Amino acid sequence: MGDYYGWDIGGVHLKLSRLVCGGGKASIRTRIVPFEIWRDPAGLGRRLHDLFTNGKTRTGAVAGERPGPPMGRARRRSVQGMHGVTMTAELSDVFASRVEGARSILQACAEALPVPPWVLDRNGDLLPFRAALERPMEVAAANWAATARLVARLRRDAVLVDVGSTTTDIIPIRRGRACPSGRTDTERLLSGELVYSGFLRTPPASLAGSVPLRGGWCRVSPEHFTVMGDVHLILGSIGEREYTTATPDGRGRSRKEAMARLARLVCGDVREIGTSALRTIARHLADRQVEQLAAAMRQVLADQGATRSTRAIAAGAGAFLGEAAARRAGLPVTRLERLLPFVDGAGWDKAAPSAALAVFMAEKEGEFRFTR
Repeated sequence: MGDYYGWDIGGVHLKLSRLVCGGGKASIRTRIVPFEIWRDPAGLGRRLHDLFTNGKTRTGAVAGERPGPPMGRARRRSVQGMHGVTMTAELSDVFASRVEGARSILQACAEALPVPPWVLDRNGDLLPFRAALERPMEVAAANWAATARLVARLRRDAVLVDVGSTTTDIIPIRRGRACPSGRTDTERLLSGELVYSGFLRTPPASLAGSVPLRGGWCRVSPEHFTVMGDVHLILGSIGEREYTTATPDGRGRSRKEAMARLARLVCGDVREIGTSALRTIARHLADRQVEQLAAAMRQVLADQGATRSTRAIAAGAGAFLGEAAARRAGLPVTRLERLLPFVDGAGWDKAAPSAALAVFMAEKEGEFRFTR
């Protein structure tokens, strides 16, 4: 039996997936915990250690997959397991440069984890820890490559749309390979494969300069009064538990409190704007976000010469937005979780990069085999 861990270290969340293989079965569970790295960069190692030692996830069976054939000799595995790491937190401006950020995160992993981890690079390859430390820019902002590599193992032709709290990745898959036009964040922003729009932290003012109000159009305030997490909470697309980032005003995550924040977008209070008007504003903003993502998908598909028969694979904690955007773009869509169904492991694709890394760790050791 082997334990395999995948880590995705973001600027506002830490994601851990644990895959257990043995007895002809495999099981996976994931955890997503808030951690704003700019508030406590020196505390990253401690948080990783605590998450590993105290927060090991429970497991369930994996359906539709079987481990690889028996190895030539028995393998003894320690409770330390094997670990794979990817990151996006190096972009945080708490670090003077991305090189400094990547190396700082890698050092925290080395201190916190029981064994040196493998580290994912932008090509979807796993580098030994020391090689990653020597080439930090090759492993910076590479988490999209984990999910894209997983989808490519499961579908020959598709387009991945992975919506997180802050960003969306749109990655074309052709003939069983991830085929991004760019690999750095800047290149991917240019190609439409990276959209700085997520279901929680995106400022509504970045989506619409005006919103419908009192039969006309009202300009919005671009202050940090509200975020799209408030919009999706008001509309019922997420619940309070899914609102895992800090609120702009430091208050709670109820719909009433979300409406109070959204009212500030038009410089008002709930009493003067009205709950019905605020729901109309919320629906407009959600529609603008769906259209923003759909437009990026159209751009990616056009650049790749793909057809509208290409199936979109939606993942991430904001997969509901990815599904809506794919339908807006005229594509059939499937949730990633359904391509690799884990019994008693529902929702693993909300942390798809970390789950993919855990699977690749097991595959590397011959304990997991893909079947299309």
